[in-house]
Amino acid sequence: MSKTVLLADFEFDFQLIGISSHAKDYRLSWELNKLFNTQLVKEKEVVFSTKKGDKAKFSMYFYQDEIEERDIRLISNKQNGRTLIPEQKAADYFLILYDYSSFDVSEMLRDIRKINVVLTAFKVDINTLKSKENLLF
Repeated sequence: MSKTVLLADFEFDFQLIGISSHAKDYRLSWELNKLFNTQLVKEKEVVFSTKKGDKAKFSMYFYQDEIEERDIRLISNKQNGRTLIPEQKAADYFLILYDYSSFDVSEMLRDIRKINVVLTAFKVDINTLKSKENLLF
């Protein structure tokens, strides 16, 4: 019996910021909303099936700016001992910036680091991640 392999080449047209924080997702979302004057709203959890057959759920918040035509997502990287992106264990959350040409990422990083519940924030190179497909929704 022969196997057919499907090769898919996805485009990762977003910037990724890793955030290390011990705060709950709703608290970090609230702080980011205050900082950037946005309205991150809780979305349905992202669910992944593991190799063992159990499911891992990661919380997600979403904001769409229709005027500037850009989207922001905040997603947890850790949930109940599971990790969405295992290569980035230092990140508790990821801030995904779509249409990033309208964002000044270095300025955003500086501002995020000033939030009192944030330990650190850093830019993540998507091309170095083995499990980057987990960030496609």
